[in-house]
Amino acid sequence: MSEPLTATGGENRILAALPVNERARLMDDLERVTLPLGHVLYEPGDALGFVVFPTSCIVSLVFTTEDGSTAELAMTGKDGLVGIPLVLGGATSTHKAVVQCAGTAWRLRAEVMSWELAQHGHLQRLALGYTQALMTQMAQSVVCNRHHAVDQQLCRWLLLSLDQLPGNQLNMTQELIANMLGVRREAVTEAAGKLQAAGLIQYRRGQITVIDRAGLEARACECYSVVSAEYERLFHLPQAILPGDRARPNPATLRKRAEARLERDHADRLADANAEADAAWQQARLVHELEVHQIELEMSNEALRQAYDEADALHHKYADLYDFAPIPYFTLDALGVIVQFNLAGAILLDIQRSQTRPHRFAAFVKPEFLRVFNHFLAQKLRGKCRRSCELVLLANAHRPERAVRIQAVTDEGGHECQMAVIDIAASSQSVHHDRRHSDPEHQLVDDHSAQTSAQ
Repeated sequence: MSEPLTATGGENRILAALPVNERARLMDDLERVTLPLGHVLYEPGDALGFVVFPTSCIVSLVFTTEDGSTAELAMTGKDGLVGIPLVLGGATSTHKAVVQCAGTAWRLRAEVMSWELAQHGHLQRLALGYTQALMTQMAQSVVCNRHHAVDQQLCRWLLLSLDQLPGNQLNMTQELIANMLGVRREAVTEAAGKLQAAGLIQYRRGQITVIDRAGLEARACECYSVVSAEYERLFHLPQAILPGDRARPNPATLRKRAEARLERDHADRLADANAEADAAWQQARLVHELEVHQIELEMSNEALRQAYDEADALHHKYADLYDFAPIPYFTLDALGVIVQFNLAGAILLDIQRSQTRPHRFAAFVKPEFLRVFNHFLAQKLRGKCRRSCELVLLANAHRPERAVRIQAVTDEGGHECQMAVIDIAASSQSVHHDRRHSDPEHQLVDDHSAQTSAQ
């Protein structure tokens, strides 16, 4: 079910913050939709046909691993929009967007959103500001999940959810919360029990009611205040000076409107009922066709130019995201030589990025794990190994030995291997004492057995 936008722009803060002229321009294109619990807006790899502005619902951006485990990257409610890849010039996403709290939202077609962003107006400023706030939420979630207790994570998650809803009640099961936080359900049950015993919340049959919000905020870690402050800053940024308004063509209805206008002209000409008018009509129709084709060609050229500009901007943005990512990334050639790495990778291996001499990644691996790594790399380059590899890196001047897990993908030709190196130092004891990890020969046999079974 959908209905046209009201004059107030609904309860979404981005739409409500638009000036009157921009909001009025969107009125005919925005549709109000009702989103039920569990509804999937898009899956990984789907083309984004719409941007969604939640009003009374909450949408979770969720990533699912190969073994089916899930974790919430971020949540979006009335403070933002769903469809950030379109804001950044992309068309698809690597994660899933699913409704975690049922409610209503405004829906806008992707092509209209792209046109509005190209006007460099308030909607673009707010959308980019929200993108930064969403990145802050993602980064803070990583810090919180790694360094803070489950009850603190639960407090942060409850407070962020409540900020997107009008009341103090959440219709949420403990199993769903556990999936969002990426922890065991028993851990959420224990954390919720502590909060209920302290008189902060009341939990009953899938409903969580916050009784003492101030107490919940006092118990939460600093991660909530950091994210909340960033969202508030977004809506207090100074407004930029906008260019003059321009009429917006709608590619979907351009030809229809042109044909309708021409038919009206034809009806007027037929009223004269003479041959000269009919000849003029034929000429007018030919000119009309040429004009429509010219407009369509100009619009295609403009769209192509914008695509190139957006691609360039996106390249620079993602280059920064890669370079300053907290996880070390490496690209190895077929001989295992490091051809590219980010700042976190340089810190991990204690190598200077300005050095021109090549480094082999194997030179940083503890000797007893060399066969494991070399076998893993060879199998990856041949496209026969889908498992991760756990090993220990040698100590250097700035850190001791480090247990890591390597996840990798290869290019289509099998010439390069891109690796993400994840620190598992906290569970390094299992790497040294578990035979499956500490015995390279045994791990090689396991890899071979897995490949044989797959075949």
